[in-house]
Amino acid sequence: MSVTGFRRSFLATRFGALHHWTIGSGADLLLLHQSAQSADEFLAVAPLLAVGYRVISLDLPGHGASDTPDHELSVDEYSESVMTLLDELDVGTTHVLGHHGGCMLAANLAVMHPDRVDRLILSGGGYPDPDVADLLLNNPMTRDLPLDAEGDYLLKTWAVYRKMSAPDTTLETTFLPFVTGLKARLRPYDMHFEVLRWDYGAALDKLANKTLLIKAEHDHFAGDVAGLDRALHDSEMVVLPDCGPWLFYEKPEACANAVRDFLAR
Repeated sequence: MSVTGFRRSFLATRFGALHHWTIGSGADLLLLHQSAQSADEFLAVAPLLAVGYRVISLDLPGHGASDTPDHELSVDEYSESVMTLLDELDVGTTHVLGHHGGCMLAANLAVMHPDRVDRLILSGGGYPDPDVADLLLNNPMTRDLPLDAEGDYLLKTWAVYRKMSAPDTTLETTFLPFVTGLKARLRPYDMHFEVLRWDYGAALDKLANKTLLIKAEHDHFAGDVAGLDRALHDSEMVVLPDCGPWLFYEKPEACANAVRDFLAR
């Protein structure tokens, strides 16, 4: 069965122009990307989900093709930008999938707007490891590497992205988030620090939604997904083999199957 193509647009918000796209028709399914990436990370999986769902994704403020806001946004402000889009698209209730930093926004939306969020899919969004969070907050990231005429920063950044990829991930697949990450270094800020400072655990404690937890086999930033599965009152967990933090680039079919199976039950 074929689906209609991507429909792209921009929406004026108080944080600037917000780039977004939709594909398919049916029940709404919102996809929220991780820090420093963009809705591009869902381009391969969205057509697979769009048979039976209207899939919605956006470049959060300060990411992708959306405008750069004039200050570092809070989780509540990122969530407000998402709600502005949902209102514009006349979305009543939607399923929400978040990946890494997008999990924090998904959880916040579910807690703040329980009448608007149906089922949750949290990908790589287990209980955070305090040591990992502290390391990320207090050490330079690849975006902080200074530019140099010889391009050494490119080699160092590429090495990090390859290390984050699963062992069998192709060079071409790693290249996709790598390029988006390079573009992000030109922006004054992204979600990284705000979501690391935010009390994700407090939001998780309030979740009442039926929830799917996705853990990529080689995702070392996913936190304690199994522990979160034990804590939530209505959740299930799936482990996807041979993929890592870039799972929606690496294994779009497996991701789509896991999501579709969960939503169909």
